[in-house]
Amino acid sequence: MATILVVDDDTNIRTLAEAIFRTAGYSVVLASDGNEGLDQAFKFLPDLILTDINMPNKNGFELCKSVRQSPELCNTPLIMVSAMGDDYNKLTGFDEGADDYVTKPFNIEELKARVKSLISRYRRVEVPIKEIPSPTEIEFISTGIPSLDDCLSGGLPRGSNILLVGPIGSGKSSFARQFMSRGLLSGEASLFVALDDSPQLIQKQLATALPRHIADYEASDLFRMIDAYSWSTMLPIHDNERYSLTGSLDLNQLSGAISDAGNELGQSVQRKMGGRRVMDSISSLLVHFELPAVQRFISQIARTSLAFGDVTTLFVLEQGTASDQVLNNIKYLMDGVIEFDQQEGRRAVKVSSMKWVRSSPDWQWL
Repeated sequence: MATILVVDDDTNIRTLAEAIFRTAGYSVVLASDGNEGLDQAFKFLPDLILTDINMPNKNGFELCKSVRQSPELCNTPLIMVSAMGDDYNKLTGFDEGADDYVTKPFNIEELKARVKSLISRYRRVEVPIKEIPSPTEIEFISTGIPSLDDCLSGGLPRGSNILLVGPIGSGKSSFARQFMSRGLLSGEASLFVALDDSPQLIQKQLATALPRHIADYEASDLFRMIDAYSWSTMLPIHDNERYSLTGSLDLNQLSGAISDAGNELGQSVQRKMGGRRVMDSISSLLVHFELPAVQRFISQIARTSLAFGDVTTLFVLEQGTASDQVLNNIKYLMDGVIEFDQQEGRRAVKVSSMKWVRSSPDWQWL
């Protein structure tokens, strides 16, 4: 039986949450503020923490930060439930490490579904190293490289956030574009954020693997391109790009464009259509913006994966554009890391880390 820790200073909310989750078959532990919540978390090691934000002694943000800094608790899924539904509080919650954010008053069935999904996902990390997870537990997406799929026990876990890192010319962007093309071929909603290459060039490359013109996929609400390349390079925009960012650089503008385009594809809390996303590449963001702002932005995108119906997202990063500390901070936000390199004159790829499945660290030729 899974255990849920509910932390809220409102007695009525604690009573309601206890009734909801005990009826659903969970064991429930209660706490009235962040300090008591942290004590209870260490005592019971819950399978999930559900916490309010505004509380005495230690608020929800502080509790979340303490949980993420603790070796015993750092992998515990955490959902923030608050009446404050503004972007600032949501971004702060995600930045401190929350997995999901629910606004009061909440839909009981939706909250139960989010709790169940998060507990199921995090429990996969406990699979013994010699045991390959059952396909019924994890749905995989083929990488398009059979040997890499074998290293991943079947492919990329659907709904995961994967960092692709390596030097220029090692095959990261090509891999990401093949990933996008395969999604379109299988009828999955696909969103591409172009930061380092011209959208027109990317579309031409995608078209080589598709039986129909890219405009047909856009008309069918299966594909959206966000032109952040013109925005980050200050080059003239192309009028035929529906989502072209203009003006001064602003991460809120980029975030808003991703949200608007995702809504049209069904990648939203309301529709939960899932699908695929590519951010190529976050290196440009690290050049143009302060590190804390970039980390908040990446965290915000990564944390929407589950809430949007399991959107699988690739984040491309050029090797050498981030310090080891920055790289480790970004890796912390990811479900997996795949490295690319040039070895003996050939392109090679390997799984550097993967939270949810067993993986092999061996290099594979592209």
